Amino acid sequence: MRSFDVALPSLNTAWRWWSGEIAALIPSGLRRRLAGREGRLLLVMTADSAGMLVHRAGDDEAVLAGIDLDPAGAAESREIIAAIRSRIPGIGHALTIRLPAEAGLRTSMVLPLAAAGNLAEVVSFELDRRTPFKSDEIYFTHRLLRREPAQQRLVVELTVAPRSIVDHALSLAESIGLEVEAVEVASAQDDMTPPGNLLPPRPQRPGARLPRLGIAGLAAAAAALAAVAVFLPIYQADQTADALAAELAAAKQQAGESLALQKEIDAEIQESGFLATRKRDAPAVSEVLYRLTRILPDDSWLTELQFANPDVQITGLAASASTILGLLDQSPGFTNATFRSSVMQDQRSGHEQFNIGVRVQRPKTP
Repeated sequence: MRSFDVALPSLNTAWRWWSGEIAALIPSGLRRRLAGREGRLLLVMTADSAGMLVHRAGDDEAVLAGIDLDPAGAAESREIIAAIRSRIPGIGHALTIRLPAEAGLRTSMVLPLAAAGNLAEVVSFELDRRTPFKSDEIYFTHRLLRREPAQQRLVVELTVAPRSIVDHALSLAESIGLEVEAVEVASAQDDMTPPGNLLPPRPQRPGARLPRLGIAGLAAAAAALAAVAVFLPIYQADQTADALAAELAAAKQQAGESLALQKEIDAEIQESGFLATRKRDAPAVSEVLYRLTRILPDDSWLTELQFANPDVQITGLAASASTILGLLDQSPGFTNATFRSSVMQDQRSGHEQFNIGVRVQRPKTP
């Protein structure tokens, strides 16, 4: 709600500028017909506490009565105002105060063409440099006089009035029951074009705000529906894309898990096949013993046998260790027979003690 209150002055300023630009394009005769006979009521300040009530219809103005703004004559001023409103019923309750030309400053300023997008903000920034007043000491307004695209510039009229003068005029008008909706400064060149409203946006009566609030509510609802119509398909497409992306990620994860499981299965199969093949190719211990029994002569015997497939290490006694080595080396079931240690003479048996290592040959696959 606070952000809306902050934005409201800028919206009102933009509306006044836009409506003024549109009104400037309408011929004066048509403007008078559109304005109707009722017109508006103007309080033209002629002195510190005196003024004239003027009826303005389009570009035409007619003096209705002089009026005393001194609080002492408030009763008589109220009677004059009531008589005027009874005579012109459609004139309305709100009026515009017009200050004398010498009460304010109307000057033109040149700005870059690019400033048209945020003209009000640019003008407010230029106040301290373009006027002898501080921004908190004045009321100001502006209107676009003309665009000069060839020179890339705008010509803007700036109207400034001291706050003290404007506030004094407001208090005088309100003291006699007048409801002020705008304050303007008269032109020294008799220019009938209103320079714009010096007053900042003011709180309105609740009843007066209801139509505008209704229109604003309808506009906001229309804007919301338009936004929904534009962004709902985008949102739905985005949600669908997110759902598809989630499904794709889940599918990828499942595929990755399946691939990893398949690799584990293949590895298990390969390993079991390797072990089976190795077991099939490797000779059994009983077969190795059988081969050694067939090779070793009767005058020899073994005291130790170590089998680490495909190598066999045998330790024992024989009449000739060299004979055992030669028999193993020449056997088709063994190869690479070598002494693992020096041959020693056993004193008790008179035989040679040997330690021979030999490699078992795997049977050839048919």
